Amino acid sequence: MAFDSSAFVGVASSDFSIIADVLAPFVQEIMALSVFAAAFLVFRCLKQGHGRHQALRKKKEFADNKTAQSSAPTCGNKKHFEGGRPRQPANKNNYASSPRSPPVAAMPPARVQAAESQILQHLEQMEFTRALNLYRSFEREGNEVLFSQDLFPTFIQSAIRVGKLDVVERMTRTMRRVRQTPPLEFWQTALKMLSNRKHYNACLSMAAIFDKQLPCDKTIYSCLINAALEVGDGERASGMLQRYAQSGLNDRDYVLFFRTFVVTRHVDAAEAIFQKLGSGMSPLMLNLLLLTCINAKDPERAHRLLHKAHSVEEGEKIVDTVSYNTVLKGFSQDANHDKCFEVLHEMLEKGFEPDNVTFGTLIDVCVVDQKSGTVNNVASLLTGRGKHMNTVMCTLFIKALVRSNSLPKALDVYEQMKCNEGAHPDIVTFSVLIKALVEQHDLEHALQLLDDLVKGGLAPDDIILTHLLEGCRHMANLELGKKLFTDLTENAEVHPSEITLVSLLKLHGRCGANVDAFELVSTWEDKYGFKPSVIHYTCMMSGCLRAKKYDQAWLAYELMCKRGVTPDETAISTLLPALVSAQHWERVLCIARKLLTPPVRMKVPEETLNVALSQMTAAGPACKRQADQLHELMREAGMHVKVRISKRSA
Repeated sequence: MAFDSSAFVGVASSDFSIIADVLAPFVQEIMALSVFAAAFLVFRCLKQGHGRHQALRKKKEFADNKTAQSSAPTCGNKKHFEGGRPRQPANKNNYASSPRSPPVAAMPPARVQAAESQILQHLEQMEFTRALNLYRSFEREGNEVLFSQDLFPTFIQSAIRVGKLDVVERMTRTMRRVRQTPPLEFWQTALKMLSNRKHYNACLSMAAIFDKQLPCDKTIYSCLINAALEVGDGERASGMLQRYAQSGLNDRDYVLFFRTFVVTRHVDAAEAIFQKLGSGMSPLMLNLLLLTCINAKDPERAHRLLHKAHSVEEGEKIVDTVSYNTVLKGFSQDANHDKCFEVLHEMLEKGFEPDNVTFGTLIDVCVVDQKSGTVNNVASLLTGRGKHMNTVMCTLFIKALVRSNSLPKALDVYEQMKCNEGAHPDIVTFSVLIKALVEQHDLEHALQLLDDLVKGGLAPDDIILTHLLEGCRHMANLELGKKLFTDLTENAEVHPSEITLVSLLKLHGRCGANVDAFELVSTWEDKYGFKPSVIHYTCMMSGCLRAKKYDQAWLAYELMCKRGVTPDETAISTLLPALVSAQHWERVLCIARKLLTPPVRMKVPEETLNVALSQMTAAGPACKRQADQLHELMREAGMHVKVRISKRSA
């Protein structure tokens, strides 16, 4: 059979063309991967060569530095530096918390001085960040130890000003590591700055770095002791008292001892200082001494030291009211009530007037002690002396008893005052007691006090009238309220206040006399000279709505608008839901139109209007006009409308 080569060539070329088309994309990918692999190998070889070069260069630099350090002269004080590097301390444990710097590279002194001058200039110009960055560039190479002793104190004070407490601690450790000795003025200034900014922990940490090397100075240790007390470390403060005592103290400086003893409760040590100072004690020191005894649960010792303080007084007084209050509080906490009254007797005999703290302690005694004679004992002590002051004191005592829910005991004090010529009840006394009786719904007893007030020649005021009207409201006695109001305003010439009108309107609302309330408000300005406010109209409307007298409430609203009083959110929140509930749609629309139309645009309860709109649409065609109008008002006001008018009306 004959072989056709031309046919074979044609078929082969056609097949190769097909194969080439298929392999073309893969060939491109293979070429790209080959180029990437070759580039990676070249880069790796270059990097290894660079690493070997760097290692040889560092080895050469280390050898050069070692030669230079062995031949270079001493830089600065020979005691501190040798060969341009700080001498390491013999005991490395003292500096275990400080990071070790790398070897100091040889640096020209001129460059160090120039950098230090630049840093100080930045600090002077309040450019702390730039100064810190320049300093850290030296610190990274271990060259911060080359700076002079003048740089660190200035830098630390600047760091305190900007609140960089980490920089403060780091630089303080650097000074300690290179054995620099900061001057006394630096410690005084730095610790006072930290204390004034209430950085008490930083103050203590900074001092702890130098520990016993701190100067024995009064200012320094007063800052440190105060800082320890502020952080609640009484034992640490106590441990610094000995050094503080060696700093040349005067009598007034010993107050820090007593402040520390209050926390640590070292009564013996506190009394020893008291015996040492004698008449040099100040009232503050004595009070701290007495408080130390009280904290140690030893009020008897405090009482004895109080007597001792009286005996050592010469020209300037040591004992004050606070001293007696402290001892009184101690016996009160110890439930020794007989001693409380003994101290109170002594206090009054020495001419010290009780204050609010005294009354507070006596209240605790009277509330705990259920004996009726206890209150009478206190009352008899507070009466019978100077008239004006004792009336005030007894009234304050009564007010304190009322606040502690001890009204019967307060009335006992009142009876004691009635029997004493030096401390008659005044208008404030009656006001406090009448208010308390009204709150207990004891109107009969309150009216008896009103009779006592009038018989005592005193004139009642609008506050007492208001309290009595509140009592009538609790009893729902409108006739008595009207009589009291007429008697006191016409006969006793009491001028009613805005609060009086509120109480009177609440009384009318409670008793359902809404027409009388309307008449009262409409004629009030003519009779008493001031215009009722939105509060009074809201109160009147609330009384009408409580009785479901919607027409009368609407009349009150119209009167308010007619008199030029703008309703507030409380008034609208009171009236509008009631009108919706009563389905007074025209009145609802009137309010919505008034409040949603510019320029008023008051905040209206959105949910209430949506409820109104829902009920209008549910009523069908009869209310379609009102529903459409309300829907349009709400939409124009930008309110969220939950009801679809078109679908429901259809």
